[in-house]
Amino acid sequence: WSRTSTMAFALLSTGTAYTLGSIYPIQPLALLFPSPAPAPLDASSPAGREYTASIEASLLSLPLLTRLQTAPDAKDWYLTRPHAAVPEERKVNHLTAGVLRGPGKLAVPPALWARRDESEAIVIMHLGRGLCGHDGIVHGGLLATLLDEIMARNAIMNLPERIAVTATLNVSYRAPTKADQFVVIHTKLDEIKGRKVFVSATAETLDGIRLVEATGMFVQPKYAGLLNKGLVSQILGAPP
Repeated sequence: WSRTSTMAFALLSTGTAYTLGSIYPIQPLALLFPSPAPAPLDASSPAGREYTASIEASLLSLPLLTRLQTAPDAKDWYLTRPHAAVPEERKVNHLTAGVLRGPGKLAVPPALWARRDESEAIVIMHLGRGLCGHDGIVHGGLLATLLDEIMARNAIMNLPERIAVTATLNVSYRAPTKADQFVVIHTKLDEIKGRKVFVSATAETLDGIRLVEATGMFVQPKYAGLLNKGLVSQILGAPP
């Protein structure tokens, strides 16, 4: 090429890069074209156990959890760990307590901080890289599942038989949920009408960025008295 052609090509490349950078800043480009992630670790391996222990330690030392436990109204709340007491033979076929549990996925049971009157709850959980749809972004269907389960707990704790099924679930996604981070889900009891309970929820980052909003209606079935309520309490995390 001539010197003039080389300079023209350089200017064109620079202009193209500047234009792309303006339209697609670095963060969106990283979301669209993430670096490949390694497969989740084996939970029983030394590396897997070390990873799980590090996530557990990080969860328990989060400033948010410390603030909640030392707030002036802390006596009106309690801390529990859903899924932690589920028997191993029950975990193997349970989606969130077993199938999705492990390093790089739902590494540890969530920390659930609930009001003693069961009117609201704050749940902190870690979402790993193995829970993605688009690499690096947590699958929207998984987020809907987690919100459904956590809202259902809020509903169930307000029903006499402590059993409910999801009747309706509405989910609105506000921002991509990046993997490998702690997410805070806040549920609120909105209304009780006989066997029907209405609950709303939000999911945010630790910095308060709104990720997802949801509402749901949960119904206590007529056959609720025949079901195993003890197992439900183990899955949901019973009050102390």
